[in-house]
Amino acid sequence: MLAIGVMIWLGSELMFFSGLFAAFFTIRANTVGPWPPAGTDLDTLRAGIFTLVLVSSSFTIWWAEHRLRHGDRKGLARGLLVTIFLGATFLIIQINEYIHLDFTPQDGAFGSTFFILTGTHGLHVFVGLTILTLCYIRVIRANDFSPTWATPLQAGSFYWHFVDVVWVLLFVLVYLI
Repeated sequence: MLAIGVMIWLGSELMFFSGLFAAFFTIRANTVGPWPPAGTDLDTLRAGIFTLVLVSSSFTIWWAEHRLRHGDRKGLARGLLVTIFLGATFLIIQINEYIHLDFTPQDGAFGSTFFILTGTHGLHVFVGLTILTLCYIRVIRANDFSPTWATPLQAGSFYWHFVDVVWVLLFVLVYLI
């Protein structure tokens, strides 16, 4: 039952991000001049690196679940810990990027859409990290989850993969196109 609830929740998150992307496209299409405007240079290489960090975390959460299915609880714990580390690294790099940007949300349409999209995504990464940390605590302290029952872990994994896919779309739309 929890998995169905998570899927419904992810559907609502998909609609939420679809609205943000639609607003981004609408604003971009109705903005006169170059996009992004002069003076709003983004470090595409750095963003590419933290994209690889986040995408690799999808593989580590998959690996953690795979280890659980084979009865390897230590592998599950390690996979969760590496996933949490990679997600936290992504957030730290994104915060560092914010600090070094030469524009703010008040600097026109690009600045506002950039910070709304990436900030909202960052918030979702934080929520995902919280969920995965709670799962890790359950694995370590309560010896929770088994090859036959891991619904909360699976729900957290679905959410994490969703957040990763959203970032890949954001990276392509905001940094590359």
